[in-house]
Amino acid sequence: MTPSSIIRPLLFVATFCFAAQVNAQTEPAAPVPRPVGVVARTANPTGIYHIGEKIIVRLEARDGATDAVKQVEYTAKLHDAKVVVSGKLELTNHIAEFQTSLDEPGSLLFTVSGTTTSGQKFTTFAGATADYKNIRWPLPVPDDFDAFWDGKIAASKKLPLNPKLEPVALANEPAIDYYKLELDNINGSHVFGQLARPKASGKYPAILLVQYAGVYQLKRENVTGLARDGWLVLNTSAHDVPFDLPESEFQKLADTTLKEYTAIGQTNRETSYFLRMFLGCQRAAEYLTTRPDWNGKILVVKGTSQGGLQSIVTAALCPKVTAFMALEPAGCGNTAQQIGRGWGWPYWQAHANGPDAEKIMNTSRYFDAINFAHRVKCPALVGPGLMETTCPASNVFAMCNLLGGPVEVVVLPEAGHQAPKTDKHGETPFNQRAAAWLKALKADQPVLLR
Repeated sequence: MTPSSIIRPLLFVATFCFAAQVNAQTEPAAPVPRPVGVVARTANPTGIYHIGEKIIVRLEARDGATDAVKQVEYTAKLHDAKVVVSGKLELTNHIAEFQTSLDEPGSLLFTVSGTTTSGQKFTTFAGATADYKNIRWPLPVPDDFDAFWDGKIAASKKLPLNPKLEPVALANEPAIDYYKLELDNINGSHVFGQLARPKASGKYPAILLVQYAGVYQLKRENVTGLARDGWLVLNTSAHDVPFDLPESEFQKLADTTLKEYTAIGQTNRETSYFLRMFLGCQRAAEYLTTRPDWNGKILVVKGTSQGGLQSIVTAALCPKVTAFMALEPAGCGNTAQQIGRGWGWPYWQAHANGPDAEKIMNTSRYFDAINFAHRVKCPALVGPGLMETTCPASNVFAMCNLLGGPVEVVVLPEAGHQAPKTDKHGETPFNQRAAAWLKALKADQPVLLR
């Protein structure tokens, strides 16, 4: 790798993305955008390169910035871990650029930070990837991985689903039926969710929605739109609590019993919080297939971040799933530090710093999306974000390259968990493809991969 840096005027238009403090428990909170700072984007707007190809990162004052920036510091990290180029740049006419390249398949995360002339600090990101279809994962799947999960599924199937449906009248939704749902799950736990379907009798394609990280209510809007569009839709909570508790109750749970829930039982695969979560997803998918209003053909699982992880796992554990969609999926590469790569949510490595470190990291292997990938045979739509710090792109690409079925990867050069919630344009290409997939699937037509 032969990085270099140059500064020269250029014309470039981009949008701004602030960094947010990564929270190891929930989706990171995003700061309110301010009229300060710079944007950083690759000269190739797709962010996709080949090995040896020059990667130019261009910096420019953000549109509408009211506070000048004279100097920035930058780094480029391979696999969000190894710094391969860094330096300082003086901005001339509010513009600068630097360049580097990759001599192996991988992703680069560029971080640019500085201070305005009035003293306000800022950080922005850019990303690039080279030959992402050849990014590999050299660590083996645990020898007893499939035996462990096959045993858990077999035991789970012996437990009756025992569905409890409570109809809820929605005055403003005359064309759909809406229900609260409760299913029995392992060890006396439960799956709680919201179910909706068109009111007209018939058989419908089914979709299971699984949730991003955190402790919160499920909104009716999660399912009503899809039901209006002709889907049998179930949206489940990741937690063993009713999904419609008052927000104050969810806040209490987040501050007490469900605080750092991802670390609960982390020293043993039999006690990990993710065991109940993953089996709950499988049981929710199985429940949809038992309903007489399912069309018997289409069963989709869809989610973002933690929901992306659950989508991959559900497709791996439930062969009746016919497609999954995962946006910026978490839980890929829990042991990435062992091969010099960055690791992300749910941050198993962050907890593995004491006498139980070996047990924690060994447990993490049984809940790693990468190790589930070979079990997935259905079509997959995956959206890795190149600006990711929460779900490192290299690990997501590696997971995609291990999937056992056809996969469409929608590379998102301007997406990452640190993007402000008010500025989600970076995810638009994935959302457009997801809509196209759902349209084709609902019509019982083949999905044409791009």
